[in-house]
Amino acid sequence: MRLVSIERLDGVALVRYDRGGRANALNAAAMEELTDAAHRLRTDGSLRAVVLTGATTVFSGGLDLSDPRLWPAGADALEQHAAVERGRALCEAWAALPQFTIAAVEGAAIGGGGVLAMALDLRIFGRGAHLRLPEARLGFNLAWGGLPRLVSLVGPARAKRLLFTDLRVDSPLALDWGLADLVAEDGTVVAESLRLAQDAAMVPPLALRMTKRAIDAQSDQTRLAHGDSDQFLLGRLLRDAAAGA
Repeated sequence: MRLVSIERLDGVALVRYDRGGRANALNAAAMEELTDAAHRLRTDGSLRAVVLTGATTVFSGGLDLSDPRLWPAGADALEQHAAVERGRALCEAWAALPQFTIAAVEGAAIGGGGVLAMALDLRIFGRGAHLRLPEARLGFNLAWGGLPRLVSLVGPARAKRLLFTDLRVDSPLALDWGLADLVAEDGTVVAESLRLAQDAAMVPPLALRMTKRAIDAQSDQTRLAHGDSDQFLLGRLLRDAAAGA
């Protein structure tokens, strides 16, 4: 069963990721399908905007730590590092899209789900949506290029508060802090995102792509996160060692 579907309409693609349960967590198969979808969309010259959404009640519950492919038993450090890198590849693929991108967030966007949403140009939240980044409380760093994106959106003090207190950021606070760009009624988030995407799709494609690239060049700090997969791997190894002590 495929986990990712793509629907195209008048220069806009709607990408839906839905595992049909399990909090729509990101397992290895989901990350591979979402990464592949981004690579295919990147080369589609007919598209000017892309909307990414999750299930109808949850965007994504984050990394599926129960998936053995994401932490292969008995693997050496190099294989474990390659497994950890899947998330970085996913977010980089979506951040690199030349089209205008919107994350349509209904329900929860937790951990890696929130980081994926931050890799897109805009985020539209439902009124009942919320974002949490519990990584630090779990003994990990915020990986996948998420830390510089978070700091760019909310600033250093709010980033520390969000990470160190496991703050639940509901839609009004997300809008106030700049994590959400618009709040829509629950159940209308995809429709509102498509409306905004279709509005942006009126821009001539070359102008849209050049302007997006120029804006991103002014603000992209993800080069500062070059070691975040290494840090995540170290955090996991240390946590496992402490648990076995």
